[in-house]
Amino acid sequence: MCPRALHRLSPLNEHVVIDRRRSLLAPPRRFFAAWGQFWLAPMRASTYVLMRSALALTVIVWLVMVLPDLFAFYSESGVRPNPVYSDYRYGLFQWFQSDTAIVVVLVMTLVAACAVLSGNLVRLFGPLMWLGMMSFQLDNLSVLNAGDELLRVWCAYFAIFAVVTPNSASSISVRDLYRPNRDEALAPVWLLRMAQIQITLIYPASVIAKLDGGTWQDGTAALYALQVRDFQRLWVPESLTDNLAVGRVLTYLTLAIEIAVPVLLWIPRTRRFAIVVGMGMHLGFDYAMRLGFFVWSMAIGYCAFLTPREADWILRKLPWIEPALELEQPDPVAPMATM
Repeated sequence: MCPRALHRLSPLNEHVVIDRRRSLLAPPRRFFAAWGQFWLAPMRASTYVLMRSALALTVIVWLVMVLPDLFAFYSESGVRPNPVYSDYRYGLFQWFQSDTAIVVVLVMTLVAACAVLSGNLVRLFGPLMWLGMMSFQLDNLSVLNAGDELLRVWCAYFAIFAVVTPNSASSISVRDLYRPNRDEALAPVWLLRMAQIQITLIYPASVIAKLDGGTWQDGTAALYALQVRDFQRLWVPESLTDNLAVGRVLTYLTLAIEIAVPVLLWIPRTRRFAIVVGMGMHLGFDYAMRLGFFVWSMAIGYCAFLTPREADWILRKLPWIEPALELEQPDPVAPMATM
């Protein structure tokens, strides 16, 4: 037998083969470990609580804004008395079409949003909030815009999170985060990852859709939007709305921001800058144009990119939190008398 064959049969060579197999399996194992860490690692619940509170508060405001036109939008005597439901559209008004049902669903959704805001029975009220919002929005598509649809997406994500996540994690309240003598509140991170990916995909999809239009290519899209008077929210100087050079700067700057922000959000050093630039762009849009709840819905998504420390800073600034925290501070323990 040749020396090479003897070497292959040697027990020492078995260890070499095992080491090679381990080295081949190491990269996939590291990948799946990092993948699991990315989606399922627990983290301090401050960011989750901030996002949940922003979502519930936006739903409450949305319902209050709809209230004056409730029956005009959704009743049998309104603008869409007999809406046609496609296969992908479901809602309570598909089966319950009376004015009483409209009021009941409105109250149910409002109560559910208030419960989610306070962190009470979130596993029950989270899906009810989504069901109510879906029922209203899919019953009359003609009164919606992109902000309403994104708000419904956030409600759907949160409803799934509330159902599959233990109640101890999904129902963490703001006070629970800072209550003394309590273990650190943790929550799964996958809801935030879903929101981060959603925000990341919105911008390239928007850029692709914009580039099909000639006004975005020649730099006049911003001027057309600013010159629609019925669409204008607050005053914009005519020196801006009639200036072709300014219009081109605003048009191409919008495209540049929408291309850069989804990349910069994932880089730790540029994350804060991207949040400021992205939200600044949306606030500028909302100042000049009536965009409904689009800036609100985007702000909810941007909450997912905040670190727990940043979310803590925002939550502690809420005016109704600080007095409650002061009341819940433990009484100082009297020092023991020295013998």
